[in-house]
Amino acid sequence: MPDFGFVGTSYEAPSIYQDAQECINFYAEIDPTKQPGQRGIVALYPTPGLVKQLQLNSAEVRGMRALSGGDWLVVVCGNTVYSVNLLMVSTVIGTLTTSSGPVSISDNVTTSAGLTAYIVDGPNRYTWVASTNTFATLPASDGPWQGASIVDVVDNYNIYNEPDTQNWACTNLGSSLSTQALYGVKDGSPDNLISLIVDRRQVYLLGEVTSEVWTDVGNVITGITTFPFQRVPGTSMQSGCAAPFSVARFSDSFVFVAKDTRGNSTIESIVGYSFKRLSTHAVEQTLVNQIVSDAVAYTYQIEGHEFYVCTFPSIGNGLTWVYDLSTSAWHKWLSFSDGEYYRHRSNCGAYFNNMYLVGDYENGKVYSIENAIYTEDGTTIRRLRRAPHLVADFQREYFDELQIQFQPGVGLNGYPGYDGEDLATESGNIIVAEFVQGYLTTQSGDQLVTEANDGNEALVTQVQPAEDYNGYALETEAYEATPGYDPQAMLRWSNDGGSTWSNEHWTSIGRIGRYTNRAIWRRLGFARDRIFEVAISAPVKAVIISANLKSSVGEN
Repeated sequence: MPDFGFVGTSYEAPSIYQDAQECINFYAEIDPTKQPGQRGIVALYPTPGLVKQLQLNSAEVRGMRALSGGDWLVVVCGNTVYSVNLLMVSTVIGTLTTSSGPVSISDNVTTSAGLTAYIVDGPNRYTWVASTNTFATLPASDGPWQGASIVDVVDNYNIYNEPDTQNWACTNLGSSLSTQALYGVKDGSPDNLISLIVDRRQVYLLGEVTSEVWTDVGNVITGITTFPFQRVPGTSMQSGCAAPFSVARFSDSFVFVAKDTRGNSTIESIVGYSFKRLSTHAVEQTLVNQIVSDAVAYTYQIEGHEFYVCTFPSIGNGLTWVYDLSTSAWHKWLSFSDGEYYRHRSNCGAYFNNMYLVGDYENGKVYSIENAIYTEDGTTIRRLRRAPHLVADFQREYFDELQIQFQPGVGLNGYPGYDGEDLATESGNIIVAEFVQGYLTTQSGDQLVTEANDGNEALVTQVQPAEDYNGYALETEAYEATPGYDPQAMLRWSNDGGSTWSNEHWTSIGRIGRYTNRAIWRRLGFARDRIFEVAISAPVKAVIISANLKSSVGEN
């Protein structure tokens, strides 16, 4: 059987018997030069790793922004505000009254004081002047109200909202201060204002279930200070925003978690003045009856792909969905610990100093996203692909051989005192013989994987001291192999629609230099409904090109 759709994206339907596909820590790459059905038209590439660039205080990284000019990065971690220079040196510049939850940051270079960052955390608004390193909390007398949760900038105005109302305001032109009269009301519909964002110099006001667009028309009454923005006629939209910090710029528009009067949670972009649905049924079913209001998002680009990364902290162990603009496909980007998947470690992001930087949601670390790194700050990334159902009219199908084409020869160098030959345990340890006489005995009783024949024959040893055999046994020592020295693919399957699973069956995807290695599993039993799943945890460039299956259909 040719490639049976093994290479694909995440699409777990409301019923796993309909579709149970998963794509975790892989993203799809499409070859536009190939035709449908050709080998390698779609390949799965590993998601990037994380490299620590900064260690701030041990708290949630709540927000970050690269300021105009590119010389400064402002980061909020816990209740502490940091500036970061091009040498990646961080300096404490101020303190907030809050210590958790997302913050919003903008900046303005046209103020009388020069480059100024503008920070809001809900109860308060703050400023930092770069040239004088001056941090201040704006007083209650500034502007029509004290606090704000979202801030952006347009036409040299900082604009911000009043939480839990329809109100929004702007600073004076080219200033960090606000006149009390400089505010407007999203009053096209009675729902509160949830978030706002500037796109093409227009202000999109995203309410609970409706949205509208305003634009800068200037202070039209000479000698009287007036609010410079007015609603754009014909821009009322019958959908709103479910999560204020899910809004992120994306390509030439922006994306966010949306909802309408029917309460649906979808992920949408806005094209012109219309909503465009990006989420699939599979994505949306993970959001049903879940808390989504605390979702956070950012975007980044890498190797021609632009990704929208949206994390839902309150769903299960946390859930991170990623949308790829170039393929219109979704995948999950998850961390792995203690045998379980968790939300991705990134909480917010910014492009600074030629790096895509992200902040950790709990430990104060700032990482760079690195495409050639295959760990999260040294921690294992477990990648998984679960294929579509294999059903042959519900007849018994006998599975003789599955071959998954990985990019081979990607193992890493580095094995102490060993030349790289022959025997390895499933735990990744290499077996090194001290002398060869008689038969094989190990101290651990590990199952050995041989390279003889098809590379998949198993040899099980007994735990017996060599002395019991008068020295005629093969004594061995288990050396810890360098992670990724001989990367293993772990295959398992389900015969009941994804409800229960077999044990894992391991095989090598190819040590360094072994470019003809094939990952093959044989004698895989039979089923009427079979789902194959493969995982890899080695810190290597694990690329899945295609898969081929040899099977035959028997009688019912």
